[in-house]
Amino acid sequence: MSEKNISEQILDKIKDVKPKPRWQFLLKDYIIWLAASLALIISSLAFAVVLYMMIDNDWDIYSNISNSLLEFVFLTLPYFWLLFLGAFILIAYYYFRHTKKGYKFSLSKIFLVSLAINIFIGAFLYNAGVGQAIDGIVAQRVPFYKELINRRQHIWSRVDDGLLGGVVVGIEDEHLSLEDMEGNIWIIQHFNTTTPNFINLQIGDHVRMIGQKIDSQNFKMYRIMPMRGMHWMKEHCPVDKEHCPFMNERKF
Repeated sequence: MSEKNISEQILDKIKDVKPKPRWQFLLKDYIIWLAASLALIISSLAFAVVLYMMIDNDWDIYSNISNSLLEFVFLTLPYFWLLFLGAFILIAYYYFRHTKKGYKFSLSKIFLVSLAINIFIGAFLYNAGVGQAIDGIVAQRVPFYKELINRRQHIWSRVDDGLLGGVVVGIEDEHLSLEDMEGNIWIIQHFNTTTPNFINLQIGDHVRMIGQKIDSQNFKMYRIMPMRGMHWMKEHCPVDKEHCPFMNERKF
């Protein structure tokens, strides 16, 4: 076969190739940008949850929970949400690299820009209460969440170690009634209690207690504090006294 025939065949094949319309390239580019943007939004939501779980942690009494600050950090670090955050930053990087000019940017630059966006949007979402809301929704719908991911329920169920958390369900002159996170009712005796002045205990308050277990139903309380975070705990009676005629405010 002559070179002329080969050239003609090649030209014929080129003529048969139909160029893709411009809108298909634009659509592909828009889809890639949309995927990268969604990955950044999801990672920002994860960052908001990380902020919520770290800021609303038990930093004020970490020495009662663990032997050192470092041990407390490792015990309460939100590993799942950090992995979730990292995964979607990598997904955002993957799609951004597939944009027209994405190949010009290194992994470190894309990572730093993505992290900056996560911090900015995540901080805004945290202040808006989105991180708390996500934690609450996931805790209610994922069975193992409170045991493996947000371990504060486990921490405040260590009654044998003097750590008890739950919801106030009754207030009397001599004792409190508390429903813990597993639905058990405890009679709380208060002795040498130190409580911040801003706390006015009411039915339905979420609290943390440090004290001593007396038996399977009684607990001696030395210190009581509001429960920061964990607003997915069971709600009981509204604060409105008209709906809770048995409510009695008491300040310790």
